[in-house]
Amino acid sequence: MSDTALTVLDGTQLRALDLTVVAQDDVALMTGAKLLELAESRISSALFGLSLPQTLKSSALKRIHLDDNDVVSSDQVSLKLKDYLIAIADQLSDDPLVISILDGNILRLFMDDEDDFAMIAENLFTDLNTEDKGKISKSEIRNALVHMGVEMGVPPFSGSLFN
Repeated sequence: MSDTALTVLDGTQLRALDLTVVAQDDVALMTGAKLLELAESRISSALFGLSLPQTLKSSALKRIHLDDNDVVSSDQVSLKLKDYLIAIADQLSDDPLVISILDGNILRLFMDDEDDFAMIAENLFTDLNTEDKGKISKSEIRNALVHMGVEMGVPPFSGSLFN
């Protein structure tokens, strides 16, 4: 589901994926690591090239009982792949991700009206320039991003973004 620049990743994108791996004759055995690499590639393709948070992937792995060193037989590869994708989809259904996709069309719409764009940019700069120096510091940008994220339902940054 998608609204303007916000997209909700709730697992429906994954449930519609084609889970055909390769012809069963071509895969005698596959390691857990290789299977996860394949699954994450499929997931990333379905989710606009994004990589999922490690916590989400770890939770899904616990659910399907698959380790990197496990060896999966050819008849189990598609089943394990499907189980992993469904586990990720279920996690996203319970706790969806909201992303903002800024492509050329959205940016063009935003910038089409030069007067509106100038007013928005000036207001944003004024709001961010809390020290009233005519410059925006890293801490002001960081605080603005955290504040804007909270307003949009995005959790705060877990790591240091501005080093």
